[in-house]
Amino acid sequence: MRPETPRGIRNFNPGNIRHAQGVRWQGMAAVQTDSAFVQFNGPRWGIRAIARVLITYQDKRRAADGSRIDSVREIIERWAPASENDTKAYTQQVARAMGLDLDFEGVDVYQYDTMRGLVLAIIRHENGPGPLPGGLWYGEPVIVDGLALAGIERGVQHGAGAPA
Repeated sequence: MRPETPRGIRNFNPGNIRHAQGVRWQGMAAVQTDSAFVQFNGPRWGIRAIARVLITYQDKRRAADGSRIDSVREIIERWAPASENDTKAYTQQVARAMGLDLDFEGVDVYQYDTMRGLVLAIIRHENGPGPLPGGLWYGEPVIVDGLALAGIERGVQHGAGAPA
């Protein structure tokens, strides 16, 4: 890849997921040359990781007010903390891309279209516009594969807490 390609794309980690002590991701590259961000074997594995993090937020983490993480604002405040990001701008961009109010508390990451929208908006915000139509970085087959690896498939109904 060209050196001007964003780091997240070069690392096949389009969500720019940081290393965490003791965490070994499925599809993680055996050799990690980036000390800050995880490197994956291909983009579908990085997409899977984004989706798995979002599922974990909804199932196991709590928003700042102690409620379930189920709004764009709560998801992005957790994903991109204000200590490192312009969380307000990030939240607004993701909500706009999804056509949702920032505080709509019905975001269900088990719904295919919702997860797809979140993942695409996060990838766009983390890496800027890509070279494909609509500013995408990846074609639909890669997105579908990555979400399927995370247990999110079109037409398959899951509920909160369902195995993924």
